Amino acid sequence: MVRYGDVVFHPLPLCRVILSIIDFSHPPGFFADSGFVVLQGTTYWTDLFVRHFLFQAEPEHSIDSDDLLFFVRKKHVKGSSRHMPKFETDVDVFRKDSRKLPIGDPDVDWEETVYLNLVIHQFDYKLTLAICTRTSPKELQVLRRHTQRVYASPSRRKMDTKGEGEEMTYPHICFMVDNFDEVFSDILVRDGEMVCVELVASDRDGSVQGVIFLGSIRYDALKKVYDARQSSLSSKVAQRMMFGLFSSGGPQTRCEFVRMKGPQGKGHAEMAVTKPKGSGVETPTSEPG
Repeated sequence: MVRYGDVVFHPLPLCRVILSIIDFSHPPGFFADSGFVVLQGTTYWTDLFVRHFLFQAEPEHSIDSDDLLFFVRKKHVKGSSRHMPKFETDVDVFRKDSRKLPIGDPDVDWEETVYLNLVIHQFDYKLTLAICTRTSPKELQVLRRHTQRVYASPSRRKMDTKGEGEEMTYPHICFMVDNFDEVFSDILVRDGEMVCVELVASDRDGSVQGVIFLGSIRYDALKKVYDARQSSLSSKVAQRMMFGLFSSGGPQTRCEFVRMKGPQGKGHAEMAVTKPKGSGVETPTSEPG
């Protein structure tokens, strides 16, 4: 319970974690110009993790059904300078009921561990892929779209080698769509259109929401990349093609992977681009589908 004047609030679990961090970072009587530095001890972050992620009282706000907890482990690199030490970072994953939980382990960065589990367990994420056309310099018209829930992860699987293990990406967070070739098989983009990708994060009650990734790429840019990667045996005849972002045309369908950068170069979305079977050569008068 938090009291502000005459108003009493009962914060949600996410808010409680954030308020705990704020209270610890700026305790009563602390001023930025006081000349003192507040040292954030390991015990505080360990207790915060145990209280909010290991022992949760509210079943309606419990962590995801996969019941996984993530621990950021940092080990000092031998031979690095004492004044400028280097660390190797790993992420350990345990079930919530595991008897091997590294509670109190000094090699675990408990502050980063709290933040990582906060990102993974306390937010919902929705990915929207849309085909748009520009109607004015500042306006877009959405022609087709698909939205689905995705999950945050500190690791990724390569899109071109599905099911062949994962690679750790932390501190980068990934949002995978493993069945992309099925979910987006009917998403087509034609000349004059563009592909837009939006990733939205919200708390479990929808009271807090924000766009964490937004990017777009034009048809001509996709076509340029696709053509540039053609093998020397491919036809060099110029043609206007209709591209499918994802295709279930089987292993014989050539697929190129294109990265779309986010605003100011922060983050990227990786897309699989193919030419659908039967698209052929379009006439100059064909209309976007």
